[in-house]
Amino acid sequence: MKKYIFVFTLLFSVSSFAFEITGESFTAKWSIDSVTVGKLESTINMSSADTGQYGKVYLSYTLTSNPNIPNSGTWIGYGRGISPDGVLSRGDLMGVWTMDGTKINVKSVDSVTDGINFLSGTIDLIAGEMEADVFKVE
Repeated sequence: MKKYIFVFTLLFSVSSFAFEITGESFTAKWSIDSVTVGKLESTINMSSADTGQYGKVYLSYTLTSNPNIPNSGTWIGYGRGISPDGVLSRGDLMGVWTMDGTKINVKSVDSVTDGINFLSGTIDLIAGEMEADVFKVE
């Protein structure tokens, strides 16, 4: 019985600290500019024409495979955006990825100039692009 109470308490405490995604969101597309392949990791560099309030955005994702779970891993990245008004935005990006055929599904929680964003997207390696939904986290 004590085990069940412990598990219930643990699950309740974890769920009480969950983040909330608000209605503020946008969908963005990036083109893959280059890929650098390493023995244990690969870096994908991307750019967009217009990405919401961030304007033209450049991203760099370095994906590392998880040796214990096939077709998945973690990644870190950096983003820079410049709006038409000349406002520079910066972001430190971190997330997880899974691979399904020629597509890489990514999820991340990102620390950006104007707060925290949650990103959910797909990198299409054949089409050479990424499309993602970006939400503000509060």
